[in-house]
Amino acid sequence: MKIKKILNQNAVLVDDQGEEKVAIGKGIGFDKKRNDLLLSRDIERLFVLEPEGQMKLQTLLSQIDEKYLFAAEKIIDHAEIVLMEKLNEHLLIILTDHIAFAAQNIKDGIILRNKLLPEIEILYREEFTIAQWSVDYLTKTIGIPYTYDQAGYIAIHIHSARSGEQDNHRSIREVTIVSDIIQLIERELDINLHAEEMALNYSRLVNHLRLLLQRFHNQQYTTLDNEIIELVKLKYPESYHVAKQVRVLLIKNYQLSTTTEELGYLAIHIERLRLASHK
Repeated sequence: MKIKKILNQNAVLVDDQGEEKVAIGKGIGFDKKRNDLLLSRDIERLFVLEPEGQMKLQTLLSQIDEKYLFAAEKIIDHAEIVLMEKLNEHLLIILTDHIAFAAQNIKDGIILRNKLLPEIEILYREEFTIAQWSVDYLTKTIGIPYTYDQAGYIAIHIHSARSGEQDNHRSIREVTIVSDIIQLIERELDINLHAEEMALNYSRLVNHLRLLLQRFHNQQYTTLDNEIIELVKLKYPESYHVAKQVRVLLIKNYQLSTTTEELGYLAIHIERLRLASHK
């Protein structure tokens, strides 16, 4: 292999039979220059991505320690084994960057609290379990005390990679919407949905909201008889009022419109919460 560019002391860009790859190995970039030959035995890892990803990886490795790349690779391997599926290749770059950035913040005494953690744990249960393992792994191998707030961020990255997204915009939006709805319901009903005795009801509500957003995205709405809707309005006026407040929030803040059927179904869930809080 021929060296095309030195990224850092332990990482170089090589030409392998006309294909660009990033080669990593202890000291392989030291005292080397363009067009020098690189022996296969000196390479510990070889990364091949599509052109855009390759360029991003080169830029990243020129700025950070490659140990974060190795850690991200290990986490992805673990995730793919647990989930039994391949994840989007862009996750390697995104996760490496996140791990390195978080490490620097921790070193600087900057601890970022993840206010969406409870919702992430419910919405993305499989990904969150993997992310918890990842936090323990990072703390042990890198020697930096990553917090469980980071598990929430890592879970979102993994979830986005499962859905084929190259960024986590949609996942973050979904969690943020659910969190905003939870806060509105807590405020309107004057209850604490995060209390231990409300755990099951809270979980059911979060899952319902996740499915509601999925139905909206897929334009596959739930059906409810008009008679049932009128009965809900009559029997659960307080809960139906809160459901209408949720509809206002979705339209005003997120430009999402809900059907009358979805509104009635949501009111039923809210009524369960209201009754549970008064027991």
